[in-house]
Amino acid sequence: MIKQDSNPVSRNRNIGIIAHVDAGKTTLTERLLFFSGMSHKMGDVDSGNTITDFTEEERKRGITIGSAAVTVRWKDHNITIIDTPGHIDFNIEVKRALRVLDGAVVVFDAVAGVEPQSETNWRLADQYSVPRIALINKMDRIGADFHKTVQEIEKRLGSEALVLQLPVGIESDFHGVIDLISMQYHFWPTDENLSEQERQEGVLLAIPDNLLDEARQYREQLLDKISLVNDRVLENLVEGREVSKQLIIEAVRQATIQENQVPVLCGSAYKRVAVHPVLDALCNYLPAPEDLVKVGAENSKQGNNLEVPRSKDNDFLALAFKKVADHHGTLTFIRVYSGQLQAGEKARNGRTDKQERLGRIFRVEADKRVPVEAISAGDIVAVLGLKDVQTGDTLTTSKMPIVLESIAVPAPVIEMTIESRSPKQQEHLLDALKQMTDEDPSLHLTVSETGETLLSGMGELHLEVALSRLSNDFDVDVRVGQPRVSYRETLTAPVETGFTFIRQRGGAGQFAEVSMRFEPLEPGQYEKIDFENRVTGNNLSKEYIPAVESGIRMAAKSGVLQGYVCGGFKAILLDGSEHPQDSSTIAFEIAGTEIFRKAAAMAEPKLMEPVMSLEIVTPQEYVGDCIGDISRRKGLVKQQQQRGNSVVIHAEAPLSSMFGYIGDLRSFTSGRGSYSMEFSHYDLVH
Repeated sequence: MIKQDSNPVSRNRNIGIIAHVDAGKTTLTERLLFFSGMSHKMGDVDSGNTITDFTEEERKRGITIGSAAVTVRWKDHNITIIDTPGHIDFNIEVKRALRVLDGAVVVFDAVAGVEPQSETNWRLADQYSVPRIALINKMDRIGADFHKTVQEIEKRLGSEALVLQLPVGIESDFHGVIDLISMQYHFWPTDENLSEQERQEGVLLAIPDNLLDEARQYREQLLDKISLVNDRVLENLVEGREVSKQLIIEAVRQATIQENQVPVLCGSAYKRVAVHPVLDALCNYLPAPEDLVKVGAENSKQGNNLEVPRSKDNDFLALAFKKVADHHGTLTFIRVYSGQLQAGEKARNGRTDKQERLGRIFRVEADKRVPVEAISAGDIVAVLGLKDVQTGDTLTTSKMPIVLESIAVPAPVIEMTIESRSPKQQEHLLDALKQMTDEDPSLHLTVSETGETLLSGMGELHLEVALSRLSNDFDVDVRVGQPRVSYRETLTAPVETGFTFIRQRGGAGQFAEVSMRFEPLEPGQYEKIDFENRVTGNNLSKEYIPAVESGIRMAAKSGVLQGYVCGGFKAILLDGSEHPQDSSTIAFEIAGTEIFRKAAAMAEPKLMEPVMSLEIVTPQEYVGDCIGDISRRKGLVKQQQQRGNSVVIHAEAPLSSMFGYIGDLRSFTSGRGSYSMEFSHYDLVH
């Protein structure tokens, strides 16, 4: 058991490593752990011995599936690092991490540049206002292009890049960087006669003469950019004085935390070149918990927005962002934003308004747990013993009904039927699925109108991993149907109608009467349901109006065409009437349900399907085959661009036509083509 960390909060960092799949996130994390002294052997993804990819499924597939947290010590700083998945199917893990982190390192492949999932994760970081550093990795690969990637960061991501390093050497000759702050050449030798420390930390040399002019030019650009956010840098430049190294670091940190600019580093995590500077950058440029002064919250009863100070002297306030169950029990990961709490003390759940006792508290080091006695503002820990806490719940000791912004969960786009092979195991299967959907909110479990159990997720890989877990972790043998598209329904014509609900069975009856109009929303809003109250006068008590809306939303979970979720419409309550004795919220909820079903059948309901965004990378000679195949799949090619010796095709296609695509792509590109795919939008089935 360790006591509450005595390290000043200013020396704590909570950061995430995010990127497109195969950009080198986990390899970078392994190097950071090794060089900081947290591990004594560098893990390797291909060998399946990494610290953060510790589950059987991750090591077998060579990808990160669940985010894993580790804490390292570097130059008197405690750095909590969360390694996140790069595959789009597990994007909920990135969302959960970015929701609670203070900073991030976004890793880019120097050959591929800004890839689709990198862009998606960057937008998420924008959404959650997470300051970040960019690392252009794999500078040792054939086709690596540092300057092109910097340009893409600025053009495609809309961020101003602060180039802090220039690469020395390209591809297999890459062996160091020029530090534009210290104006030194940081060289990583491979000479076996040198000490291990020199090979790891590198050697500082003078900048080669042939690179000096370029270095001076980029340093001037760096100073010009940071002078826009730091007056002292501007004063020194105007007066012709040298800008000190410490002042540049302070100004870059200021620009990063304000999210005005993004520091850009480069290196090769696999070759161990320029990894040490990344550790320094985490400490120098990314914020401490205390640098982000307030956190946004809401008064759950009044609905007004609040700003809560991030201070250990305030009431305890934390967000539950992840659940993991194992043979020891269910661990709930929480991020503490303010206040302090001892193990064994209680906090109120903002969703249920019930007290929850924080049993044992742990700092988690990948698959290891270190018990702690207390937690305070800035901590990310796991708690054992929380009974009814879900992902996105707020825990607080405040007397005010405060809730933090929850975590948005993407809607599933693919589903399959699932049942146990043995009737005796059916209950065990449902218990296992309940646990898995608690841990991963992007997995959905529903029962169809025909009584089939449906497991829905974000893609084929997502469901494959879920099925593997059922077999390996829960020892359940299941029978599954072929993956199929998770369609949606929508209303395409305006309808105005009424409904009266009357029930008399002796004693008090039930009565509710409503008149409504249903209108389709604009294209692109197919997942949205709007509700508007236009009732005037005293025809309807205010307490019944939310019940009507609740009934509509409940009914819309099963549309009238094929039972799919229905959205993309606006429900307008025009009028209604009530009975002084027989009306109730339940009666009006039932009326809302029934009037939706009646109106939906009249409003020309139609099916919608998920459309996927594709990025296909292929040698030039197979471009025609790729485009022809996309057309056959009812897809649309949006753009082509050259990337080294390959061509990148950007396209959109219905998910229903993309099952088994990787096999076909490998076939007509002789195994040299690759692709990535993510959900784009819903569109009407044509």
